[in-house]
Amino acid sequence: MSSSGLQRRRGGNKSSNNNNNNNQSNSGQSESYGEDNDDFTTKTSSDHKIGYDSRDIEDRKALNLPLLTLMEEVLLIGIKDKEGYLSFWNDNISYALRGCILLELAFRNKITLVNDPARRRFELSDRLVEVIDSEPTGEVLLDEALKIMKNDESNLSVTNWIDLLSGETWNLMKINYQLKQVRERLAKGLVDKGILRTERKNFFLFDMATHPVADKLSKEYLKNRILTLLTSRTIDLDTVSNDQFGKEVSFRYLRTIGLVCGAYAANVLENVLLSLNYDKRDQAFARADELLNDYSEFPFNLSNQSPLGIGLNLGQEVTQEIEKNSSGELQLELIAAVLSVFARMDSIL
Repeated sequence: MSSSGLQRRRGGNKSSNNNNNNNQSNSGQSESYGEDNDDFTTKTSSDHKIGYDSRDIEDRKALNLPLLTLMEEVLLIGIKDKEGYLSFWNDNISYALRGCILLELAFRNKITLVNDPARRRFELSDRLVEVIDSEPTGEVLLDEALKIMKNDESNLSVTNWIDLLSGETWNLMKINYQLKQVRERLAKGLVDKGILRTERKNFFLFDMATHPVADKLSKEYLKNRILTLLTSRTIDLDTVSNDQFGKEVSFRYLRTIGLVCGAYAANVLENVLLSLNYDKRDQAFARADELLNDYSEFPFNLSNQSPLGIGLNLGQEVTQEIEKNSSGELQLELIAAVLSVFARMDSIL
């Protein structure tokens, strides 16, 4: 940048100030644009210039985030209320939680798919991911995953990243990409947010930290939102909004779909459906399977009307939500890619 450019950005030099004194006598304030139209300078009656970059004050629509991340919601659904631990026989939840990490980063506009026209030749799950915003989120696990992805020199696919973050790899050069103690760290995060509490229980030969539910209302909020999506003929998330998941949350419907699909893949969805009778429960599982099929392809199958007569307005609500949040195609494609991994988890594991 030239010295004159620096002077203009910093407020100009002394000679220019003196020359402008005569022009300021009859006017209280005037405005002028810089040469590149990105810099805007305000001149006041005291001839004091303030230079700034219009990009610094650009009006960006900030994301409205819920209190809990997708990973925390899935874990909370899986944890037994009184015992405070997950089922010992659940082999799917660890892998599903890594997928939820990618979903959460996508909803926060941190990652997207690589914009390569040739990507359409590959399956959704085999398309490459890139980091577009490496600023910390304030959530430890998300920031750790984001740092790992940012520091990797090569762009890896959606399936590759879920495998690597889960430790499911034979590549010794990338074995350190595995996120350690994810369930325990998520549980401690929920303790910090007042949702769970920590206790120590004796299991015959050893003591183990458990995390029973301290705020049962928070779990009821989650259950109500899931049941609304899986059992209601017309879905209105406004009726189940609360202080943890308000009406202004970005991507409310897509987040709830991601939650249902993540819980389904993690084998914890049944914990929500126990309050239903057998027929309703079977119907809810069938609806979850429909959602996973409709949203694990791109473009989303928004026009599909469920033969179960459930969620008849869901496609319309998702369409309006996408338009409202100005979602990019690549971001939505990444969400579909993660859900496609969930859809074939039985064959993967």
